[in-house]
Amino acid sequence: MVIPADLPALVAPVAWMLGTWEGWGMHANPAPGQEASAEAPADSPVIEEIRGDVVGEQMRLVTRVYAGESAAPIDPTWDAAQGLAAIKKGDLISEETLYVSVAPSDAPLPPPGQYNSREFTATSASTEGHSAVWDGVSVGPRVQMVSDAIALGVDAPRLTHLGRMFGLVAGELMWTQERTLDGQDEADVEISGRLHRTEQASTESGEVIDGIDDSQGGFLV
Repeated sequence: MVIPADLPALVAPVAWMLGTWEGWGMHANPAPGQEASAEAPADSPVIEEIRGDVVGEQMRLVTRVYAGESAAPIDPTWDAAQGLAAIKKGDLISEETLYVSVAPSDAPLPPPGQYNSREFTATSASTEGHSAVWDGVSVGPRVQMVSDAIALGVDAPRLTHLGRMFGLVAGELMWTQERTLDGQDEADVEISGRLHRTEQASTESGEVIDGIDDSQGGFLV
């Protein structure tokens, strides 16, 4: 595993998310408040792109979700490459920019194969008309984050809660997002996805951040 000398220490705990990821997933459909029907099925396939970069001492994640169309029935066991091959990318559904700030820690480095939990905060803004302040925790190749502080535009869905999880499984980035709509007691899954990395990220000096992969048995902590 190569750790560039100019990789900011506060980005290191989430550095496994850096780079360009492409894949597919499922998106809740229809829109909130509408009934599912033959014309508007409960879920629809989407193509997803995530780009993680170092910005100062923060990580920036830009997530784009596109409508997808598949001539064949969706197989939930498809990996990222299989889904990309089977699903045609359509119009952009949403784009979000998220900035992650990891809190400093003076905890000693854990033994190999173990990970310190690291708390972080994040802010996001989406073309769907909402912005949010998040609280989260990362533990090795796992991230969980929640937000109850959501600012809504005039036409945005009335959200009261968002929750999101990321994980690295067999070299693929898995993620889900749940939401709670105003007037509902329980959250539902809005979107899920699995993506593979198509390009590594670089530090400000241009040095590639590579080797951050669970198949290598190591992570930056």
